Amino acid sequence: MKLQFTSQGSGNPRLCFVHGFTQTGNSWKKPASGIHGGTKIFIDAPDHGASQGVSLNLVEAGNAVAEISAGSTVIGYSMGARIALHAVLQHPDAFTGAVLVSGTAGISDDQERIDRKLQDEALACSIEDKGSESFIREWVQQPLFANSLFSEEEIADRMRNTATSLASSLRLCGTGSQQPLWGELHRIRIPVLIVAGELDKKFVGLAEQMHSLIPTSEIAVVPNAGHAVHTETPSSFCEIVNEWLDSQTNSKQ
Repeated sequence: MKLQFTSQGSGNPRLCFVHGFTQTGNSWKKPASGIHGGTKIFIDAPDHGASQGVSLNLVEAGNAVAEISAGSTVIGYSMGARIALHAVLQHPDAFTGAVLVSGTAGISDDQERIDRKLQDEALACSIEDKGSESFIREWVQQPLFANSLFSEEEIADRMRNTATSLASSLRLCGTGSQQPLWGELHRIRIPVLIVAGELDKKFVGLAEQMHSLIPTSEIAVVPNAGHAVHTETPSSFCEIVNEWLDSQTNSKQ
């Protein structure tokens, strides 16, 4: 089963974008417009967008992303960052770099992970009961997205994701189903940029922890931004990513 994607441009550098839960590949297109790149690939993650019906767990999703985006820098947000992390660990020679935005290497504590999986299952059942439209309108009102503005166009795009697909995504790719990867991070040898929003304290802590364990990583905490850094403060986010990409290019010259 292959994930669907669209692409823009040609040549190098190649950048591959993986979105978060309830989004689609379209969700990256506006913020990605400020990032310097030759070829930009926008993947619809498992059970999202045109990849609905392609139900994969995180390991399988990592393999699928690597198949599409070999030779690129993979840029993932939230769920997409977790998929990107799997892709990089499972295919260490496939990527030129990675940008992990508001991501995590998983829940280390066994009981916490079990509890989170139960929460994910309860939410999946709630989505199936409420339907996609009602759930997504509630989802974007979470405190996690207090600094985000959602256009009706974006919400309508998210509503292409059916309740069945979103529930499947939670069960297969939710944080509760993710095996912790903290003990594997030291194996990463490609350049990694870890990004978190200053106001998203939980994920700032996770970013700092990942940075301490990935020897080739840099970290950027973006001022006045929450969880959705790339859409809340797109100019600052793109400037940080562009500087990092330029530094990688210069180091190879």
